Amino acid sequence: MKSSGNLTTGILIGIGISAAAYYYYINNKNKVDDFLRSQGITLPEAPASKDYTNMSLEDLVSTKEHIEDLIAETEHKMKKSGATK
Repeated sequence: MKSSGNLTTGILIGIGISAAAYYYYINNKNKVDDFLRSQGITLPEAPASKDYTNMSLEDLVSTKEHIEDLIAETEHKMKKSGATK
């Protein structure tokens, strides 16, 4: 039984540390991202930070088609569940 108590304690400590790290990251996102980039780690751009005015026509059409697909899937799910807009 002692080992299962240690396991539970370890899991709880891990969850606590993960939650604290996530909270720190969310509150200091720009600083953390800048630090990671300075270490040579490539981070993906957040979708909301894309500059659509500088995108090529091909990228704009691809993005438009992806959004249209998402809209169609959402509308299909809503119709299937009987929900309304």
